Amino acid sequence: MKLEKLEDNTSKVKGVIIGILLTIGLVILINYITSLARYRNTESIELASGNISYNKADLNIIAMYQEKDDSTKEEKEYVSINKIPTVGYKLSEDSYCEVGSERVEEAEFTLNEKGITIANLQEKGTKCYVYFDSLSREMLTKLEKSKQSKYTIDKMPSPITGIYDEQKENPEGKEKLYTTEDNYGTSYVFRGNNDDVNNWVTFANHTWRIIRINGDGTLRLIYQCAEPNCETTEGEETQIRRSSYKLEPYDDNAYVGYYYGTAHTEEKPNPPYDEVHSNSHPSTIAYAVDGWYSGTGAMGNYTDYLDGNTGWCNDRTVVKNIQPDYNGNGTGQTATGYGPAARLMFNRTWRTKQYPTLKCGVVMPDEAPTEEEGFSSFDKIDPIALKRDLFTTSGTGIGNEVLTNPVGLITSDELVMAGGFGGKAGTNYWLYTNLYYWTMSPWGYDVDSLARVFCVHDSGLILNSGAIDPYGARPVVNLKADTTFSGGNGKSDNPFVVKTNI
Repeated sequence: MKLEKLEDNTSKVKGVIIGILLTIGLVILINYITSLARYRNTESIELASGNISYNKADLNIIAMYQEKDDSTKEEKEYVSINKIPTVGYKLSEDSYCEVGSERVEEAEFTLNEKGITIANLQEKGTKCYVYFDSLSREMLTKLEKSKQSKYTIDKMPSPITGIYDEQKENPEGKEKLYTTEDNYGTSYVFRGNNDDVNNWVTFANHTWRIIRINGDGTLRLIYQCAEPNCETTEGEETQIRRSSYKLEPYDDNAYVGYYYGTAHTEEKPNPPYDEVHSNSHPSTIAYAVDGWYSGTGAMGNYTDYLDGNTGWCNDRTVVKNIQPDYNGNGTGQTATGYGPAARLMFNRTWRTKQYPTLKCGVVMPDEAPTEEEGFSSFDKIDPIALKRDLFTTSGTGIGNEVLTNPVGLITSDELVMAGGFGGKAGTNYWLYTNLYYWTMSPWGYDVDSLARVFCVHDSGLILNSGAIDPYGARPVVNLKADTTFSGGNGKSDNPFVVKTNI
């Protein structure tokens, strides 16, 4: 047997290991140099949903802060956040970057659909701090600057237990706004009596009144009269015309819609809910309001100053126990109740505690809670209901996009928050006009074969009426968040004046 000498491969193995280590080291060095070069040559860094998409070792952030909407102090207050706000905020000029303790003066911040772009960063180890300002607070500041005084801010009472009572809610008679949440952020609502609500506005050669500052900074106005600088609070001048909500036929669930879908027929006796409450045809009042906007109202020249994203809610969420003889299927010729009614009523009886909301598409319980139970919250939004019932203009990407022009009507929820109350008469809250006029909030389909919608009675109480009734139409528009004012203090004899180039 021949013995063969085994080779000593130790040196070879060591050589291979050293080679591998050198290679790894070289790769790391190249990557480091490339990374450093790439960083120095990069003009922008994209962020999405609060997460940086660049190497965090190179850019040591990010801290993000959002202005507190309900702050009543003159100086801004911010809270820490971990996600970029989608609506209701804008990038603040307070955003900055620094290296060590030195500010990067060249840093530029841009907010787009992908997230935030931070441009002109040149040094490794840069730290950036991003701030977002509330658009509704910005609009509030504009109004305060114009009237040269501050509002007193309070939270909207919830639930609301009666018609606005100045002695209890505002005994000192201050200029007061109330905060509550809407689909876009914190909304500032004008609640009170004519004597202590200075919310008059001149725009488009008409006089309007401010319902609220929306959470996205737009300003929601309701028509007051056809002339600028009028002080009319009652009578026919406060509406563009009288109109049925829906002329014949009006005996179907479908006709509670500001736009409506498929009615029940002998050929199709039980169409599904989605078809009944689709948005295929404008209602009589929608047609009237749109005609006024395009014609006699001469609003077409001012469309660029109006926002069609901030929609008008026609809440058609079906809720049981509003009418005691409701059979529960939500379609067919049966008694049906809708969300706006459930928040104000139970079994045809007005609640002593009412629960209005400014959120459209809120998830409602299948059955309305009893008077004792009440509602816990309206935090959850049903995207299908929002897409169906939030009326917006085409191409906005929000809501149903069926409106031709950016105009709608007030809701029953807004009426209650402004100072009215379901089932109670009152002639002093600022939306009282001594006439009947329509909202766009459905009440239900009655066993008397009537589609019923909420309206305001000539005594000031909020109630429901058959869609055929000829009541007033008061258009509602939203001024854009970048609106500025050329003067005025909001009083009836000196309204805020919207600055336009027309």
